Amino acid sequence: DRSIPYVIHTTLHIIINRNVHKSNKTTPSLVPGFEGENCEENIDDCIGNLCQNGATCIDRVNEYSCLCPPSFTGTQCEHDVDECSVRPSLCYNGATCTNSHGSYSCICVNGWTGPDCSVNIDDCAGAACFNGATCIDRVGSFFCQCTPGKTGLLCHLDDACTSNPCHQDAVCDTSPINGSFTCSCTSGYRGIDCSEDIDECKQGSPCEHDGICVNTPGSFACNCTQGFTGPRCETNVNECESHPCRNDGSCLDDPGTFRCVCMPGTYSVFYLYVCCISPTR
Repeated sequence: DRSIPYVIHTTLHIIINRNVHKSNKTTPSLVPGFEGENCEENIDDCIGNLCQNGATCIDRVNEYSCLCPPSFTGTQCEHDVDECSVRPSLCYNGATCTNSHGSYSCICVNGWTGPDCSVNIDDCAGAACFNGATCIDRVGSFFCQCTPGKTGLLCHLDDACTSNPCHQDAVCDTSPINGSFTCSCTSGYRGIDCSEDIDECKQGSPCEHDGICVNTPGSFACNCTQGFTGPRCETNVNECESHPCRNDGSCLDDPGTFRCVCMPGTYSVFYLYVCCISPTR
């Protein structure tokens, strides 16, 4: 037997191999994607491939495929991947994700840096805390922890509160601008250093039901009229709780006083607040 190969390069890379036998009969064999005398060689379909954006061409049998970089997709890697939409958590700490061709970038907010904005900028690197203060880094800022007796944003001022200028348990605050002090007075006191007592009785009597107001250091007291009690004489005393009415009289509590409602055959004596038995009974 003898073989006569015929190679036809078509789009499908089809090999036609006619085997000629003594009987003069021809048997064609179609093998797409291969070439060679015995069709043993796979044709490299990646020659002239259409893969885009740096994709890698993978040769297959009578075809090829494109292995895309992470930032591209599609049959020929022709489409850019919007990483910001696919993975919203790419950027950290409030950063804004911006897509670009074949990549993305993170626009960091103040105080953060790095490709994904995950690195806190050390603001203490360029800070200047004075008088032995300790610099504490924060996000987008820094804080100077002052030594005793110093104050201000950079601990460059003398602390006016060190001399305890505020009285009567007032809270002393130092201005970080000029180092001056401010006293937050407790109730009943006023003035720059909270040393002045407030006379609450002169501001309109706080006592109710005609109670008499008496000023005291940092406060006041109320001397209540009969029948009332409480810090401001606001509570009516229930005199009926002591059962003052005799001879089965019913006690009715009134504001500041009480009265007795007597049974038939008895009568009420107002100034004694009692029910007396009638002499005719």
